[in-house]
This record gives sequence, structure tokens and C-alpha cells, in this order.
Amino acid sequence: MNPVLNWFKPRWRLLIVLLTPLVFLPIPLVGRSSQARCGYIVIILTIYWVFEAIPLPVTSLLPLALFPMAGVLTAEHVAPHYFKDIITLFFGSMSLAYAVESVNLHRRIALLSFSINFNMLRSMAGLMGVTAFLSMWINNSAAASIMLPVALAITDELESHSKGSQEKKNRIKEATVAVNEMVDISKPEFNNEHSTEVSLDQLHIEEPKPPIPTILKKRFQLPWKNRNLLVSVESHEQKYAKIRKGFLLSVAYSATIGGLSSLVGTAPNIFVKGFADSQYKNTAFRINFLNFLLFALPVALLMLVLCWLWLQIYYNFKELFQFRVDEATKAAQADLKAMLIQQYRDLGKPKWSELSVAIVFVCMIILWVTKDFSGTPGWEVIFQDDYISDGTVAILCGILPLILPNANPLNKDWKYEPIIGWKNLAQHMPWGALILLGAGLSVASAFQASKLSESVARALRFLAGIPQAAVILLIIIISGLFTEVTSNLSTASIFFPVLDSVARTSGMHPAFLILPCTLAVSLAFMLPIATPPNAIVFASGTIRVIDMVKTGIVMNIIGFLVIFFAATTWMPKIYGLNDKATEIFFSINTTLNNPGLYNGTV
Repeated sequence: MNPVLNWFKPRWRLLIVLLTPLVFLPIPLVGRSSQARCGYIVIILTIYWVFEAIPLPVTSLLPLALFPMAGVLTAEHVAPHYFKDIITLFFGSMSLAYAVESVNLHRRIALLSFSINFNMLRSMAGLMGVTAFLSMWINNSAAASIMLPVALAITDELESHSKGSQEKKNRIKEATVAVNEMVDISKPEFNNEHSTEVSLDQLHIEEPKPPIPTILKKRFQLPWKNRNLLVSVESHEQKYAKIRKGFLLSVAYSATIGGLSSLVGTAPNIFVKGFADSQYKNTAFRINFLNFLLFALPVALLMLVLCWLWLQIYYNFKELFQFRVDEATKAAQADLKAMLIQQYRDLGKPKWSELSVAIVFVCMIILWVTKDFSGTPGWEVIFQDDYISDGTVAILCGILPLILPNANPLNKDWKYEPIIGWKNLAQHMPWGALILLGAGLSVASAFQASKLSESVARALRFLAGIPQAAVILLIIIISGLFTEVTSNLSTASIFFPVLDSVARTSGMHPAFLILPCTLAVSLAFMLPIATPPNAIVFASGTIRVIDMVKTGIVMNIIGFLVIFFAATTWMPKIYGLNDKATEIFFSINTTLNNPGLYNGTV
């Protein structure tokens, strides 16, 4: 058996690549329809994405060749999906995020937040808040990477001071026990029915040679003291090992939670906007920066609070309701605050490049929020209708760091250099995710053009009898579990076309499924491989897989319930998802859903 496994282990990816098309080849041969050919290609892409038999970006390039070859979509129709408006949104936001990282603005924000009014008892909550805020705007991995050393510094400083205080208490306790033990052992020699009060001086004076008590004291007292010290040290180390695990997991989880709270926080959020713009462009349903923020930010805030509470209960329950700060904690708090302040001072005064990036960053957020107030026009009325998008703002602000000088032009001996160079940006840009976005859009378009979505809808007709709330919860759970073993963007690319069909079958607005699914595919809490922030904290060597699984299961349940609550309460109000809107949506799509729509211009 071992030789077989040894042969199979280095070749399993190649076998998947070769066997998958062969195993499912009967589908297009027997079906002989555009639907069968599209389904065949989607199955191949799904298996390659799930098992990562070849790199995800390489798999994502296959639709450019396979869909035209299969006669599902023309090459002219597939190619534009790889640089649609959401690609500019992704590119622009990632460009500015890299500028924030390159000038160390994210580090300055983190250190400034912790150096002001630092409190050890609130340190985990503060750590999670800062990490989540950074993750709203920059890459989740970058947010976790910058906050991981801060988490380790907090726990190490707290442990060192607590250990010193504990050792001092142990020495005092040992001295007290030694005295009490000597009195207890010697007392029977003097304490008879006629004896009265005996002082310690009498114990030494009246019995110049007490052989038995001395032998007993030497024989039993010292080993007891050593055992007591050993147990104390072990319990101290175990306590802070648990606390350290809690802090590290809080960094990973808050980076993930922060990413799902804004439209540019993580790739599936951007993808859902592109999917909606492409599939529902003729309806009133729109996803923009503001309405997505209003939907997702409360979800993230509620999840952050519950995550903090769960980690405190599991890893630091004794201190959860402790409002008095002991001397060791006060000392650790003072030293750690001084260290953070010193690190902030080491950064020096904000440089020209930092100020420039900060101004551009704030301007981008303001422009996103004020562009369109969910039906009420914002500053976009200055331009022609429907000409400006969130991607327009992102690309404008994203290229400014490539143009603006990195130093004050009025300085002596000034020489022009941009804040970030194109070569550096090109090396750090996540091109693979960009290509995967295009692949997801092309798959969604192929579903519609081949009418595979109609076949899926007919196959899922049994869902029409299930209550809407049950369908939403089921989709959230399936999406959250599926994303533990494959990337969140791959999961979204696979699920969205299917969910669109499920919604049409069930008679509900597709937003009830695709928006909760968008957040659910980012609920990767249980495994190190599920998401980069998990892998980063796991690489520290402190977290075991079982630790992440135990805490992650509860975090997944929390995420499922919070997203379900949001999807059935405030989300319909934000997007205007009522019975009338659903009726209008289906009437428009019934009229427009024909092959000519998908084979025309993009």
C-alpha cells in the first residue's frame, strides 16, 4: 500500500487535471446542447478551483478558451469580463491600499490607536477594532501581519510582569508556610493539657536539640515547597498560553470580519457588485459603496462584539468581569504603553508621502459615500447620468500615488519621485484575484447565455415549497462551510449563478440569497488553510489546528446567525426588497430574458 501512496502523492494534482475532463466527458457527448457543454466546463472549473489542482489564476484563464471552443460564448463576449468596471474598482482600491502600506500609514494608525489611553483589560477589544478598521481598506493579510506583533507584545509584557509578581508571592507564601509548619510540628511537644501560651522564642530556647521536628521539617517541608512552586509556574504558563492563543485568534478573526464590512474589504464584496451590475442592470436593484456599507457594517460590528465575548469566555474567563486592576497589570500596562509610544515616536513626524496618501484615502471614502445616497443623487449629478461609478473613483484615487511626489516640491535639492513606483505596485498587485473576478463574471454570463440557469432552476423546483427564511439560512450555512476548503472568491464564483436560479425558482428576489452568501463565503474561521489571516497566526507556532477548530465552530455559528438576522431585518429595508419590488423585478426579467440579450454587445 505504501508504494502506491508514495507514487500517488506527488502526482495527484496531475491526475485530477487529466481525469476530470475524461470522467465528465459523457455530459456534453450525451447532452449535445449548449447547456450540457456549459455545465461540463463549470464542473471542470469547480473541481480545479476546489482542489487547486493548478493555480487558481491559471484555472481562471480557462474560460477565455473553453467557452468559445464549446460554442457557449463568443471570444468577444468573454474577454471584456476580465476588465469590467469592478476590475477597475478592485485595481484602484488595491493600488491605494499598497500606497498605505508602503508609506507605513497603517502602522502609524495602529500605534497611535494603542498609545492613546491604552488599557490592558480592554486591549483585546482595541486590538480587534484597529485590525478590523485596517482590514476594511487594505488587504486582510496585511492587516493581520501588522497587528500580530502588537498582539504578541501585549501578551508577552503582561506575562512577564505577572510572572514577576507571582514569584514574589510564592516567596512570601513559602516563608509563611515554613514558619507555620515549624509551629505545627513542634507544638505537640509543648501543647499538653497543662500548657499555656508558648512563644516562638520558647520553642528555640527550651528545646536545644529537637531531632524529630527538625528531621520532619527537612524531610517534608522542602519537597512540598518545590511542588507548590512547580504547580504555580505551570498554572501561570498555562494561563498565559491560553491568553496568547486568544489574542492571536482575535487578530485573525477581526481581520476577516473587518474585510466583509465594506465593498472593497474583500474580493467577494467587489464581485457581488459586478455580478449585480451585469445580471440585473435593467432593474432598479443596485449595489454601491454606501448601501453595502449600511448592510454589512452592522453585521461586522455585531460579529466583532460577539467574537470578543466568545474569545474572552473561552480563553480568559476569570478576567472577563474583573474591573479592578492589580499591581502587576498596572505595571505591565505602563511599560507596554511606554513601549508603544516609543515605537510611535520612532516613526518620526508624518512625512509628506504619508500625509498625501492619507488625504487621498479620506477623499476616496468621502467620494464613495456621497456619490449616491441610495436613490437620492449625490455629487454624481454633476456628470451625465450613469457615467460615473465607484470604480471611477477608485481608479482616480488609486493612480494618484503613482503620480504625486513622495517629498515636498519646495524642499531644497528636491527630485521628483512618485510615492509608489509602477514596478513595485506590479509586484504586489494581486493579479490572480483580479483574473478570478473576470472568470466569475464570465461563468455567470455563460449560465445565462446557455440557459443553464433555467435548467438549474427546474432541477431546484422543490425549493419553491420551502419558507424563504429557511432557504436563506440553508444557503448561508452551505456557503460558510464550503469556503473552509476553497477560496472565498472561488466559492462566490461557483455559487452566485446557482443562487440566482434558486431565487427565481423560489419566487424571491435574488438579493435575498446573493448578498447573505457574499458575507457567508468570508466566514473562514476553522482551518489555517481557509484564509490568509488564519495561516499567518497559525505560522506563529502558538495556535494548534484543534484550537482553531474549537473556537472557529462557534464563530461560524455566530456568523451564520448574525448574517441571517441581517438578511431578514435591515437588509430588505436598505435595498427596498418588498413584494412590489420583487414583482417588478420578475416582470422585467421575464421580458428581457432571451438569448439575444446575452449574445449582443456588453
